[in-house]
Amino acid sequence: MAEQEIAKHTKKVVQLMGKSEHGWRHKLGEMGLEIVTIVFAVSLSIWLHSLGEHRHEQQQVRAFLLGVRHDIGSDLDMIKELNQAYHAYDANFDYLGKLDPHSAPEPQAFEAAYQLADNNYFFNPLVSRYQGFKSSGKLGHIENEVLLDKILELYERHTAGIKSSEAGWRNNQDLYRAYIENGLTGEDSLAERYRLITAPKGKRLLRKRMTYPQLYDRYKDYAALGAEIIKEIDHEYPAAAQEKK
Repeated sequence: MAEQEIAKHTKKVVQLMGKSEHGWRHKLGEMGLEIVTIVFAVSLSIWLHSLGEHRHEQQQVRAFLLGVRHDIGSDLDMIKELNQAYHAYDANFDYLGKLDPHSAPEPQAFEAAYQLADNNYFFNPLVSRYQGFKSSGKLGHIENEVLLDKILELYERHTAGIKSSEAGWRNNQDLYRAYIENGLTGEDSLAERYRLITAPKGKRLLRKRMTYPQLYDRYKDYAALGAEIIKEIDHEYPAAAQEKK
């Protein structure tokens, strides 16, 4: 519609330039009015286009943030499970580390503890939505800068911190596994396993496998910031937040 108006008034300006029945002052006045009309139509067209583009961008932001809210909620559930798992691992390492090398093992309890010592559980956050929005260059469309900063901090700093701490835990597990594998001199029997676990090196490696407080702190920080982000997204879109209740 705006394009049609621009074309119409541009044509009129050209026609006015060719007319000879009016003086130049009259033609200049009419041409000026038409040019002002064209400028207004162009400005209106640009404004309407920008308004439509902004509305589309904010629709994408809304879909992204509500999706991120779901992703972070799932991550927080995983954080709770991880905390429980690592406390269970620590209790298990403590049990194994206190076993007396001169005593006979209680077969069922020892076997269960020995198997658990080989387990692991690492944080696997849902990041594909965030990475896709980031790679498309759309993060800048989020107008709430405080919320954007928190999202960046969560995905760029806190996630990396957790991965770093978990890498240290994984490295200690690898050392423990290598010790068990290389230390078996004969059949993989209960007696052989017990000998390795209760040996000085086995006890030392079990102590090293205890979870560093740093990892628990980083899980806690991630959960706290994630909860803040969910709260702010709910504040941005209260209607959507009510639907989830």
